[in-house]
Amino acid sequence: MRKPIRIDKPKLIIGEGIEEKIVFSRLIKSLKIEDIQVESYEGKGNLGKFLKSLHLIPGYQQLQSLGITRDADESFKSASESIDNFISNSNFSAAGTVKITQFIMPDNGSPGMLEDLCLKSIAANEIQCVDDFLECIYNRCERTPKNLAKAKIHAWLASQVNPGKRLGEAVESGYIKLEDEAFQQIIEFIKNI
Repeated sequence: MRKPIRIDKPKLIIGEGIEEKIVFSRLIKSLKIEDIQVESYEGKGNLGKFLKSLHLIPGYQQLQSLGITRDADESFKSASESIDNFISNSNFSAAGTVKITQFIMPDNGSPGMLEDLCLKSIAANEIQCVDDFLECIYNRCERTPKNLAKAKIHAWLASQVNPGKRLGEAVESGYIKLEDEAFQQIIEFIKNI
């Protein structure tokens, strides 16, 4: 069950889940930006409901800008159209006073997700080790993960000195370097909200 939220800042970024909330919050902190709040809409299936009720959240009246993010998954175009449909079908769109921008993971143009973005920041030789491991599992067990990006990030996280961290925790621990060039587009999105 969602904990009640309050909008305390003039700018708001919303993401699919807790991992996005942690990553965006960390990026904002590293950029020394203080007027952006980050929240989760708890899964792409809940984005429409979140947008329809946004105007009911305490503090909404001070909101000037909204950044909507989600994973592209298999199709950037479908993800973008989905966001546009949710905006046009919400009470929120009628207000018209809030600037709305969107960013679709991993790079606002390709299929994929937050994990794909993070994978781009990891050294190629480390990713090769992960690829070799997954290939070995396939060759010996004939098993392929349903979500390759998630499998790769989890395999890589398992190789750390302190394994078992979730993606957001890995970002907080500095395993994933947010200053890497891979994050430049999302950083520009954040700066322009």
